[in-house]
Amino acid sequence: MNGSFKYSYLQKVVFVLLAVFLVGVVGCAGLNSGEEEEKQALFAYVGANLRDPVTALADAYEAETGIEVELTFQNAGALLNQIATTKRGDIYIPGGMAFANKGQEEGHVEKIVGPIAYHTPVLIIPEENPAGITSVLDLANPGVELVIPDQGSTAIGKAAFKVFDNTGLKAEIEENIVATLESPAKVLAVIGMGEGNAGIVEYSNAVNNSEGLKIIEIDPVLNVVDEIPIALLTYSEDKALAEDFIEYIKQNGPSVFEAYGFKTITVK
Repeated sequence: MNGSFKYSYLQKVVFVLLAVFLVGVVGCAGLNSGEEEEKQALFAYVGANLRDPVTALADAYEAETGIEVELTFQNAGALLNQIATTKRGDIYIPGGMAFANKGQEEGHVEKIVGPIAYHTPVLIIPEENPAGITSVLDLANPGVELVIPDQGSTAIGKAAFKVFDNTGLKAEIEENIVATLESPAKVLAVIGMGEGNAGIVEYSNAVNNSEGLKIIEIDPVLNVVDEIPIALLTYSEDKALAEDFIEYIKQNGPSVFEAYGFKTITVK
């Protein structure tokens, strides 16, 4: 009887310990699940030239709501290719409306809001100005070495070629292009190092990094000012949350972009 009693008692102890263990595991699993549910996040594709204002807005949104906005930066064309390949993400913020419209045509973009601000092309030249450039028309002068952002993948590059067309001197200006780079920031760096007589960048690039350079604004009659939109992707798994962030950008974006040197009203 004693042996049987001991065996029965041990069985009860083991059963109780096992039950406690299982309750603990289920409780922890439930806690972890709750924590994961609380960690809401969004993923946004952002044009490289918009890094500073969009980062500031995403940080402010997270501080206010607790929702993280993960950002990836690249030129607008490369980002659109990423979206088409991965078919994931919530938000697309390119530097120009043409990229958002293309995304919508291809079925990647569900909704476009904006403009948040404007992408405004300007000329930059070295302070010594060896080519004697005073306006966009001078880019057609023989021997001028012009550096611009890539036409196919950047909003400023696209706008630049439209500006050339507006001058009536497109062929002559294009003949003077010595390099096309993947972003306005790289154009700025190259001209800053004295490699080239002139470059075309966004107004904010120029005013925030003007040391050793002169800025020449393009005649509004010739210039092509692009709108900066924010787009909801069709692949978003939480469109209500994505639209909340879009509304936040719509309300707060213009003042933040202006603080970083972007123009928030058209010059036309």
